Amino acid sequence: MQKRFLSYALLVLFLNFTVKGTYLLVVEREVQNVLPPGEYGLYFSLFNLSLLFLVVADFGLQPFNNRQLSQNRHLLAKYFPYFIGLKLILLLVFMAALLTAGLILGYNSPTLGLLTIVGLNIALGSLLLFLRTNLSGLGFYRLDSWVSIVDKTLMILLVGSLLTITPELMSVHAFALAQTISLTLACLLVVLLLWSRLKRRLPKFKKAVWLNIMRRAWPYALAIVLMAAYTRIDAVMIERLLTDGELQADHYAAAYRLLDAVNMGGFLLAGLLLPMFARLLGQNKSVSPLLRTAAPLAITGATTISMVLVITSGPVTSFLYDFADARTALILAWLIPAFVAFCGNYIYGSLCTAAALLGPMNRIFTIGVLINFVGNLIVLPKYGAVGCAAVTTITQTFITTALILLAHRRLAISNMAKTWWRTGASLLVLGLCSFALPQVVSISYLSHAALVLALGLFFMLWHLKVSPPASAEF
Repeated sequence: MQKRFLSYALLVLFLNFTVKGTYLLVVEREVQNVLPPGEYGLYFSLFNLSLLFLVVADFGLQPFNNRQLSQNRHLLAKYFPYFIGLKLILLLVFMAALLTAGLILGYNSPTLGLLTIVGLNIALGSLLLFLRTNLSGLGFYRLDSWVSIVDKTLMILLVGSLLTITPELMSVHAFALAQTISLTLACLLVVLLLWSRLKRRLPKFKKAVWLNIMRRAWPYALAIVLMAAYTRIDAVMIERLLTDGELQADHYAAAYRLLDAVNMGGFLLAGLLLPMFARLLGQNKSVSPLLRTAAPLAITGATTISMVLVITSGPVTSFLYDFADARTALILAWLIPAFVAFCGNYIYGSLCTAAALLGPMNRIFTIGVLINFVGNLIVLPKYGAVGCAAVTTITQTFITTALILLAHRRLAISNMAKTWWRTGASLLVLGLCSFALPQVVSISYLSHAALVLALGLFFMLWHLKVSPPASAEF
């Protein structure tokens, strides 16, 4: 299992950092640079508002289907038509709920039009992720890795061409419509890949089956709405509560793009780990060997990347964004450490989800929502988007710590003490090198970042050597 995890993890990281990294840091970044000030900030706020309603579009079907299919692969042909029928109805309800929220929040007609397109993209993205769970649930991890980059590859071609040939035609609506086209084509591709495995291909509408699915999926749905609340409400609060909300949301979005860029690796590893953990638990096998491989590598790697970006926050934001200033760099410096917590969350959240520990997880997420919401209410008036970034990091750290404690308390996880001691020692050295070294010696930021990066790579190789992957196959 560990060998296959490392093999697929390297593939998914290479593909996504190559393609999605290019999209986020080249194409989407340039879109924000060419748009009028505040326009992308408004789009970012609408995007995050739509994610708050994602639970309506998904209702937990994505993680529920991934877990169930990983343990019972024969269920695809039987239940897929019912899942698709239910998904289509949920997407319609999602759009109605989102537009109602837009009216309540007082958005004008042009903004509601943009919200409609953004909401449609969120719905299509949700459908794409659900369709892909059928690939990963069946064990087609390599194929799913390739499919995961299709929509962003199309966006690079569409938006990149527009920026290169006719940049004067670029608008926030054109950007959003390009996403609609890319996501639609990606969904059609996954349907074609699944076509031969489906005995019944048309959506089926049967109330009794839907109610049974929703009854079993609702804990996953609650987890989704809580996670959306504590990760996405900050951008909406910035745009709605501050007098210069759209401009501050612009700067926050610029920093958050870098978090998204590095975070996609953790998100994709979670999509890989969930079916693997579910498969192991379904076969009554230990998850400890896989956890001993995944946790130290991901957390040490995330810490290394975070520290490098903290050290270089000023030069990086100035290089990427025409409008960047000291505030943009400070937001990034406070926000990017959340990446470490996100990675821990992805690993242990996937494990707890695979083990169906949804009740305790949702209680943790509820506390996280309260910390995030109340924290933003306190810090936004005085510190603006910078304070919001700090609250995000604090919230994510609390949630990840709680998930780790939950998993080790409830599950039979063995022989992890040495792993955590080694990981803790690695993080301590990286932290001292990042923050204490400049106080002792004079060093340029490039040399400082290079030293931290080299140390991080050394520690990752060390973890891999002292905890080598076993030969067990999935």
